Amino acid sequence: MDSCTGVEQDLDKALSKFNSLNDHTNRVLQDIIDQVEELRKEIAKQPEDTPLSPAQAMVVGDLAASVKQTVFQMSTEHRELHASVSRVGKSIDRHFIADYASVAPKAESFCNDTNRPIMEQAIAQHIYRQGLEDVGDTFVEEAKVTGVERTCTFALLQRCAAALSEGDPSAALHWTERRAHELHNSPLPFTLHRMQAFKLAREKGVGAAIAYARRWFPAHAARHERALQACVCALAWCTPGAGPAPSIYQHLLDPKALGAEAAELFIKEACALLRLAPLSPLAGGVLAGARVLPALHDIRAKMTHPHVIAAWSDDELPFEVDLGEDGGGYHSVFACPILRQQASEQNPPMRLLCGHVISRDALNKLAMGAKLKCPYCPMEQSPAEARQIYFS
Repeated sequence: MDSCTGVEQDLDKALSKFNSLNDHTNRVLQDIIDQVEELRKEIAKQPEDTPLSPAQAMVVGDLAASVKQTVFQMSTEHRELHASVSRVGKSIDRHFIADYASVAPKAESFCNDTNRPIMEQAIAQHIYRQGLEDVGDTFVEEAKVTGVERTCTFALLQRCAAALSEGDPSAALHWTERRAHELHNSPLPFTLHRMQAFKLAREKGVGAAIAYARRWFPAHAARHERALQACVCALAWCTPGAGPAPSIYQHLLDPKALGAEAAELFIKEACALLRLAPLSPLAGGVLAGARVLPALHDIRAKMTHPHVIAAWSDDELPFEVDLGEDGGGYHSVFACPILRQQASEQNPPMRLLCGHVISRDALNKLAMGAKLKCPYCPMEQSPAEARQIYFS
């Protein structure tokens, strides 16, 4: 963020200088145009073959010299503007890192025969999740991608969200009505019905909106009383001849604002209901990479000691990556610290009584009859007391 702020400051300076130069240039050019137009009108009043008087010739010469001087001055100021633009480019180079090869030595592994199909599947899945079936079909056909499901649940959700952004809640309402019993504690149904009421008010009049509200709003009155009151009051400014609405109602009367709010809430609630990650694996990987790469580069630059360099591993990160609220719910795969193997359904992680976690294969190998000694602490226990861990 500090890097963006640094570049933004230089960019603001360049834009300020550009706007100032633009205003100054327009004023100067308009002044010259006015002078030329005034001189032209004065000359046009004379007979066609009448030569210019000495005074008029002097005015024309002075005006031509003024135009020449103005063009020279504008050219000089334009060159100075290029210097400001160049400083923005240098600021970007100074604040951002262009080459991350030092912290991504295995970047070429995406192109090998093993990982390339996986990467192509992730790209195709991401395209389908965005609801871009035609683009996805073209990509799958040209790249010869296999193992990708075209009819993706998330693609349907994206189409509903796209319709909401365009101001049409009908598809999303149909989706929520089929899952009404699962969404009875969610604010989504009321948000969609509110959006539909304002859509009817714009298209068919306030009467149609009030009739719709009387049918659907009572079921949500207990949970959304204040929002419902604001909605009904805002309908008064949908009547013909109504003046500007107060600021507290303006967002309700803005179709784009309502659509954006409803689309964001729809994706959030639908993903929670269907236990889907809001981000595709590709988007989640890009988000994680964007957060971790700058920190990795800083650590790598400081790790100059030979013993510290040896501790750098290409298979795991040297620190935890917090993906934040937008992380999509992805988590790292558990790797057994004993056998150095990733856990799987056949070899899941097992929690010992002492709290340490190892894989089931390691548990079986360490068990000696009915006893098991934890490899990390002195505690002894029975292998049967270990409990499998599930990541959700």
